[in-house]
Amino acid sequence: MADVSLMANEYRQAPQDIEAEKAVFGAIFFDVHSDAAMVSAQAILEPKDFYRTAHQEIFKAMQALVDDERPIDVLTLQDKLNANQQLENVGGMAYLAELAESTASAANLKHYANIVHEKAVLRRLIDTLTKNMSLAYDGATDSTELLEEVSHQVDQLAQNRGNDDLRRIEDVIKEFQENLDAASENDSDIVGLATGYQELDKLTHGFREDQMIVIGARPAVGKTAFVLNIAKNAAKSEKVPVVVFSLEMGAVDLVTRLVASEGGIDSNHLTTGQMDDDDWASLTVATQALSNMKIYLDDTPGIRITQIASKLRQLEKDLLANMSEEERLENPHPLGLVMIDYLGLIESGNTESRQQAVSEVSRSIKKLAKELHTPIIALAQLSRGVEQRTDKRPVLSDLRESGSIEQDADIVAFLYRDDYYRNEDDEDGGPAGPAEAEQDSVPIDVILEKNRAGARGTATLMFNKPTFKFADRAPEYRAGGPENGPIPPANMTNSW
Repeated sequence: MADVSLMANEYRQAPQDIEAEKAVFGAIFFDVHSDAAMVSAQAILEPKDFYRTAHQEIFKAMQALVDDERPIDVLTLQDKLNANQQLENVGGMAYLAELAESTASAANLKHYANIVHEKAVLRRLIDTLTKNMSLAYDGATDSTELLEEVSHQVDQLAQNRGNDDLRRIEDVIKEFQENLDAASENDSDIVGLATGYQELDKLTHGFREDQMIVIGARPAVGKTAFVLNIAKNAAKSEKVPVVVFSLEMGAVDLVTRLVASEGGIDSNHLTTGQMDDDDWASLTVATQALSNMKIYLDDTPGIRITQIASKLRQLEKDLLANMSEEERLENPHPLGLVMIDYLGLIESGNTESRQQAVSEVSRSIKKLAKELHTPIIALAQLSRGVEQRTDKRPVLSDLRESGSIEQDADIVAFLYRDDYYRNEDDEDGGPAGPAEAEQDSVPIDVILEKNRAGARGTATLMFNKPTFKFADRAPEYRAGGPENGPIPPANMTNSW
């Protein structure tokens, strides 16, 4: 039965509107004294959008005339098509004259062009689904992989619909003024999502929607713990939904760190079960608090970027479905923060090289942040080159595998700990031994090497390794420090 259905579809006419295609050309010919109509058409259409091959060649020739700064009329078009040896293939001079005699108005060109483009999108959708239907019948491709590919291809069609208008600066200024008015009414200088750390928020002014934030560090410095603390702070204080994708660590291990941080409990006690009465009391409070937060965890190993995108879109739909109409109008993009640990482990469809695969993933994360209007934090490993230098503080060139990460990211921050290199046997979150017990809580620098929306600089926090908890330094240190060796305040330099 399915085969009969497929055969029947082969005889159905592909979506098309030849009259609209002719009207596009008529409108361009009508505007003979300027190329404004052609410019408008090119903003919406490309040659392959036309159903008739002859129309594709005519549009290509018109584009070439514009590039040559020549007017578009029957004679110039005839000359260009002749030069391309396509005049007879498109129907000759007679057909060009027929198109030129159309009564289509240049004022309606956009309407005609959108019709042509809409039919082209439908044809591509049919081609995409038909091709993948054949692969599904063949059965040689894994179903999960095929579903991801179909989702990716359909997403690409949606992104390239070509119907987004250029915006006049007058309209954008209105939006700018609305944002400024809202900021002026805010008592704080934080205009985005607060991280919960004063020195860091002073540099970033909070993480904003559409931003891609990359946090890099060498293994075991504490980057996962750091971002989990930010995620917990956002879910707790800002009361926003937070999503954590962990490709390296299981969900239970993540919860262990969250519980340790929230309850101030030594993680070794949680792992071994050797808990005292204070630990049990703190555990009850911490788990209850975390249960009330909107934190979503996904520990799928080897997850693809298309899967991440699909899951986030579905979660956004589910959140919107549970909101009132008033809430949806006020907040059409309810996701508050997304964290990915870590970027280098995300699978990509690009198999040519690891560098190209990471570049594709990086670009996709930035696009996803803009689509969902939510900041996305992606963790990144640093190359071993940092270990070979005398000064081991990370720099942008230490990002492993792809320079496009640096290009795509709005914020690039690195974590650095002096004690990490003094105690090389130290593991993330645990003291190296009894002799280092006094070093359970150590300073850690958050170095902003790139910050599109603010200043570059360094914020220093305190990291309690046994509990995985990050905290602000004491106020006297932020203000200049007491007599026992002040820690300098955040160093702000020129913006990126």
